[in-house]
Amino acid sequence: MTYIAGSIQLCSTPLKSPHSPQPHIWQNLQYESKDFTKGVATMQANDPLGPIVSAYAATFEKMAAATGHTRKGTHDALLAVSGSPIAALNAVISTSEEPDPEEIAILAASVSEGAFPWSIHVRGVPGPRIAEIAAQHGLTQFVSKPLMIRRSEQGTLDGLANASLHVRAVSAHELETYSQTLAAGFEGPQEAFQIFADPALGKIDGVTHYVAELDGEPVGTGMTAVHNELTGIFNITTLPKHRRRGYGRVITMEMVRLGRAAGAPTAFLYASKMGEPMYESIGFRTEERMTVITAEL
Repeated sequence: MTYIAGSIQLCSTPLKSPHSPQPHIWQNLQYESKDFTKGVATMQANDPLGPIVSAYAATFEKMAAATGHTRKGTHDALLAVSGSPIAALNAVISTSEEPDPEEIAILAASVSEGAFPWSIHVRGVPGPRIAEIAAQHGLTQFVSKPLMIRRSEQGTLDGLANASLHVRAVSAHELETYSQTLAAGFEGPQEAFQIFADPALGKIDGVTHYVAELDGEPVGTGMTAVHNELTGIFNITTLPKHRRRGYGRVITMEMVRLGRAAGAPTAFLYASKMGEPMYESIGFRTEERMTVITAEL
């Protein structure tokens, strides 16, 4: 699975804050992040993944602008509040490799006044000051999400098509079906995903929602967000009774193909632990990690 609606239970194994009694877990995450950071720094002195993370943040911003509200920080962070009961969709997101804690603190102070669960998204491992700010607002659960990228030079994969599976874009008035299928795919309550039925989401420039159907019956979902030459892939799900048949691969590669056709040949996603091996099998590679901080469930 991929997640934009990912924190009904966010992907991967929950991690406590560095101030909790699990230092060995936190240290392992730090070492892993340092390995990614060191590798990127060796290749280039600038921030080659910055545009991809910015495209990710822009998707949240567009959704929040359609259903809730947004606010820009003074540097590289933004606040995107969609009004959803899913914490990941009400977020302070920093796109910088070195996030500004005080910028995050200012945005966090405004979002915490609302009635919705919310989250903080930062690249790599948050420093002690950001962890402290999060804890002040009751956000103490840390989840590491892999940023997986499929580069444009990899082309498309032949032989993944399934003649019986039809992946199609849904119109704004069909988003109720999309929302219901998404909830079933994530195995969550329908009310948590009701925001995806809002027709306003069907009018966002560059964002397209898809259902996968067998004989007219929805069995999975996907969503693309095209930003410049990048295709963000979100909400890849397969209904439980239809899993382990390769449908997730077919849906994902159809998203890649459609992105290429739209002039955005590099695809990226943030994967769940369940989905990561599948995405690796079709050419996605983990190039960085993001930490999402939420309240304990």
